[in-house]
Amino acid sequence: MPLSFVVSFLVVLITACTGSPNPGVSPVQSPNDDRQYRLLTLENQMQVLLISDPQTPKAAASLDVNVGHAENPDDRGGLAHFLEHMLFLGTDKYPDPAEYEKFVTEHGGNRNAYTSFEHTNYFFDIDAAYLPEALDRFAQFFISPRFDEELVDKEKNAVQSEYQMGLKSDSRRGLDVLQEVMNPEHPFSRFSVGSLDTLADTPQASVRDDLLVFYDKYYSANLMRLVVLGAGSLDELESMVAPMFSPVPNKAFEHETIAAPLFTAGELPAMLQIKPQATRRLLQVMFPLDDYRDDYRVKPMSYLGNLVGHEGEGSLLSQLKAEGLAESLSAGSGLGWRGGSLFNVSVTLTEEGVENYDRVVQLLFNYLDMVREAGPKRWLYEEQSRVAELAFRFKERAEPINYVASLASSMHYYAPEDVLQGNYIMSDYQAQMLEDMFSHLEPANALVILDDQSVSTDRVSEHYGAPYSIAQVREAQLAVWQGDAGELPLALPAANEFIVDDVALVSVDKASAGNPKLVLNEPRKRIWFAQDDEYRIPKGAMYVNFRSPEVGQNAEQAAMAALYTSLLRDQVNEYTYPALLAGLNFSFYKHAQGVSLRISGYTDKQFVLLKDILADIAETGFDQQRFDNIRANFVRSLENAVAKRPSSQVFDDLRESLLHGEWGEQALIAALQSTELDTLNAYAASFWASASAEALIYGNYTDAAVDDLAGMLDMVVPSGKPPALSPLQVTKLAEGERALFPVSVEHDDAVLAWYLQGAGNSWQDRAATALTAQIMKSGFFQQLRTEQQLGYIVQAFSWSQLDVPGLVMLIQSPVADSAALAEAMEAYLGRVEGELDEEQYLRHRRVLVNEINRPQKNMWERAEFYWQSIAKKRYAFDGREQLAEAVEAMTLADWSAYYRQNFLSLSRSLQVAAPGKWGVLPTGDQQEYPSAAEIKASHNVYIIE
Repeated sequence: MPLSFVVSFLVVLITACTGSPNPGVSPVQSPNDDRQYRLLTLENQMQVLLISDPQTPKAAASLDVNVGHAENPDDRGGLAHFLEHMLFLGTDKYPDPAEYEKFVTEHGGNRNAYTSFEHTNYFFDIDAAYLPEALDRFAQFFISPRFDEELVDKEKNAVQSEYQMGLKSDSRRGLDVLQEVMNPEHPFSRFSVGSLDTLADTPQASVRDDLLVFYDKYYSANLMRLVVLGAGSLDELESMVAPMFSPVPNKAFEHETIAAPLFTAGELPAMLQIKPQATRRLLQVMFPLDDYRDDYRVKPMSYLGNLVGHEGEGSLLSQLKAEGLAESLSAGSGLGWRGGSLFNVSVTLTEEGVENYDRVVQLLFNYLDMVREAGPKRWLYEEQSRVAELAFRFKERAEPINYVASLASSMHYYAPEDVLQGNYIMSDYQAQMLEDMFSHLEPANALVILDDQSVSTDRVSEHYGAPYSIAQVREAQLAVWQGDAGELPLALPAANEFIVDDVALVSVDKASAGNPKLVLNEPRKRIWFAQDDEYRIPKGAMYVNFRSPEVGQNAEQAAMAALYTSLLRDQVNEYTYPALLAGLNFSFYKHAQGVSLRISGYTDKQFVLLKDILADIAETGFDQQRFDNIRANFVRSLENAVAKRPSSQVFDDLRESLLHGEWGEQALIAALQSTELDTLNAYAASFWASASAEALIYGNYTDAAVDDLAGMLDMVVPSGKPPALSPLQVTKLAEGERALFPVSVEHDDAVLAWYLQGAGNSWQDRAATALTAQIMKSGFFQQLRTEQQLGYIVQAFSWSQLDVPGLVMLIQSPVADSAALAEAMEAYLGRVEGELDEEQYLRHRRVLVNEINRPQKNMWERAEFYWQSIAKKRYAFDGREQLAEAVEAMTLADWSAYYRQNFLSLSRSLQVAAPGKWGVLPTGDQQEYPSAAEIKASHNVYIIE
């Protein structure tokens, strides 16, 4: 249950929904949305949105409480977050703390929650038939939670683990500093995560007493918004939901406007410097502004963010790159509260940018001056409005669990009729409001934050120990920021040529519908084609895989391929960025056997974009400065791997041990440091000389698209017989093998990732391994996390590598060494079979079959399935059916025999362990390996043709 500092820049209209919605009001729906909706207000003033979707395989629900860490008492940092944890651990009606997690998991579901500044959001999904039982358990969170004393004491350790896990996170550390330097009277200054110290009992009150007080005060039905999505009719859903949630008490609590300013008079302008853990070169400029959330039809911050954050020709980022000062830039609204908001500009700097950060700030204010002098532009506003309107018109289905969680939060802020379209409305152009907002974007109203290892600091933040310094900006520095940056090609964005004109749907030929067909098969070019006859939107996916033997053989090739794709993305960014804004997505990235290019979105302008990109590829030539900066940024990102979450670092080491063609950070850094521009240009020429292309065209296309794509591919793909490719390989562990790979992670926590490989890669092996993960995951979490409190990250899951099945158990622990973690995991493995009866097994099997057969909910899921099937040479596109049949055919006796043989007695085991502060590794008769390379060199492999 992660605590998230989640602030949507579109969360607005806090006053519009404080009363009861008109029962006759229905939310405005996208024309592409065929679900049914109903808004209602229960007797206790809880507002509810019901969604009927008879075809949904998953039901989902979310309840959002308009309470977050802003309400933490001054002496109880993290209390709101701790309360979020505790609600999962038993109620009067369902006292077993494992019951909710077990029921949801055994019936195909997931559950989670997050706490932010103003919100605590609880959500789950489940197989649609089991919504009533799950919803009844969920409702009890808000009626009669137990707050069991023993569990209160245990769960404090989970919060402490989550807190410790973030101690090396620069984003958490930066937030800690920001909260420390702002006005202590503002509630945002309160510690959000919590720790054993802040949640300890005191002579005045136990933390349980404070939880009860907090819950009784703030968890009021009138502050709650509930969204329920199910397969039943609206009447059926209402008759189920109303009696379940009407008993939630209404304490009639009303929030007051936060009168305290974020920074007191005279504090700004200020310069805040923070020393990060990682090599992080980040400049942020924050401007406190009015609260514009009521003005969601205007969206003034969205308009401003589009201008400042633009990446096209004439943009601020374009100039920063031209001067070698920055790599990336983002701009938009950050925190919003009842009474104010922040507008943030974030710039990732180069080394030169750090040395000349005053110039970066000066360029920002020169750009803002230009925007202010130009004044609001209705045509620019209407462009954004048109893009937003199209996005809502052709809105596609999201995962039910994500959809309900987002809507429950939005319901606090949008008028009832706008709860579905509030994020997309931008219909009320108000020039005066925009001008008023522009007037606050001045140096005198700025907090400038520089994160870099080189900064001078004189203080340390209380909770995360981040070194920092803060000072008022001196007149001389302020004069530089306000000074004239010289004659510069800064300009407002040009008219966006990629905004779609034609949204007509093409006629579908029955022969071209259904699964893709290979319609072009030449030695160096293969094109698969299918028209969409189900989703019927004016969009499509065009994917091209360029394969070459120049990728995947060594670390040098891997580094150069990744660097080349980064340089190319940078080179085309100025004209692909407007396409992105217009709903036309582009990506270009390295994979195991080559590089892939993807274009997706509205089909109207796709070939215009593709032609420009391929022309740039064909010309191949990069600027020396951009090469130097991007290579340095790439090296820095690899060096910063040490600042990643310890469990993520260990998991990366596990992946490197198994996948041939994967190399660790040090090998890639060495390769990059020896790569020069001439070397890279030679590599690119060699890559394209040996490249072949396989493509998929799927969506709203005519068959003429095949010829168009084939002709354009000739710009980069040569003719003739392609060279042979090396096959993909996965490390093959031996029956009965016990391997140990100790890794070094700079963190006190111990981590163990225990990988158990399936006996083979047949459908039966995949089915048995996936079933094992489904059976294990709930109990593993409940016993090792909730009961034993071994850590915050406690997971068991299925993890296939190129269809070689495997099972992973993963724990990051601040309280136990990796030997103790291995013992706890092994003990759990020994209990799994004995705790499973026939009825439970059949439930798990049904859940897994349902998940495998779950229909793709949108065009992009379907396109990804087709693309992965083509990559795996499953040209019958029947992989899901094959796996589902194998699972369905496996009896409990079959599974038990497989489990005992392959996961207990003769397992194929690899443990990747970070010893943490204890310096202790798992014990036993294990073969220890010093590196991932040594593991791969000493083992046989699965050959993936």
